[in-house]
Amino acid sequence: MYDIPLKLESRAAEQSKISANFLTRMAEVLREPDQQRLFEVALSRAGINQNNILERRDIEQQQVDRVVQDVLRNVPDITLRMFARAELSDLGIMGYAAINSGTVGRALDLMYQYHELTSDRYYDTFAIEDGVAVVTPTPRLRHMENFKNIAEDSLAGNWRVLNLLLGPDVDTSGAKVCFDFPAPEYEQSFQDVFACKIVFEAERNELRYPAEWLALPVASANQTLADVCTAMCDRLLGAQKSRDTAQVVRRLLLSRPGRRMYRLEEAAAELNLSPGQLRKRLYRAGTSYKQIVLEIRMALAQHYLQDTALPVQEIAYLLDYSQPAPFSRAFKAYFGVSPEHSRNRT
Repeated sequence: MYDIPLKLESRAAEQSKISANFLTRMAEVLREPDQQRLFEVALSRAGINQNNILERRDIEQQQVDRVVQDVLRNVPDITLRMFARAELSDLGIMGYAAINSGTVGRALDLMYQYHELTSDRYYDTFAIEDGVAVVTPTPRLRHMENFKNIAEDSLAGNWRVLNLLLGPDVDTSGAKVCFDFPAPEYEQSFQDVFACKIVFEAERNELRYPAEWLALPVASANQTLADVCTAMCDRLLGAQKSRDTAQVVRRLLLSRPGRRMYRLEEAAAELNLSPGQLRKRLYRAGTSYKQIVLEIRMALAQHYLQDTALPVQEIAYLLDYSQPAPFSRAFKAYFGVSPEHSRNRT
């Protein structure tokens, strides 16, 4: 088999979406009239308008960095407050891949691997020391002057991700977060974010937690969707292209524009194949186009049911079902329970 170029969105487009989600979280926090005005001025100074955010396009990470720096002068705890309400889905394809990874450790490995999709300011170093997982942020050279905010960004972000992956039933009091600067005036914001021991004026900035947490399962994980999203991250970062036709088809379906699923003939045309060639290749891979479409629809259905409040009718529409009833029948045949029952038991 050989690789087929896909019409996937560019790395810049994916980063624009993540940046727009970040700015949307900031807007949610800055609710006071004077803060809203501050935000508007910061956006203007960075060359960002509301349409860029609403349409999630044409936003560069350097522009977001400038907005953050402007807002920080008046709202010093903005980073902490934003991460308190962040969701993994804010991180785009990478976030969906993490959500659907089998274990916490696999999810975090993936997020560190593709971290540059979310920030150009720093990278995280991860290590295990005597049974303790340790995360340490390192600013990139051109951002060394923002070391304090980078520490808050990294450790609050890592803490939020860790909690979302672990779920509410895990006792996180055994963790510890350390900062190498004195407790600031907004110390209460740290208390609001970190449900664990906080140490200021420490030797270094780091998050420490039991390494055994890495083996815990991620709630609501779906490996099919994780594989597809991970492959798309590879494409965005220019990694080795896949040569598996079934995987290529999955990526194509997941990255389709709008809600409409490609029909077999349309997918074949996108892949520069005839319908017969596509059928044969999938048959040799032990699957079929119909089966892959069903897998993608059901993987996405599980995500929408478990991670959003969308009504079943809207989910059916997003998955290109003409009516909710066919979707419900397909879901029950695939999982053995109705969509409503699946949502209620999570």
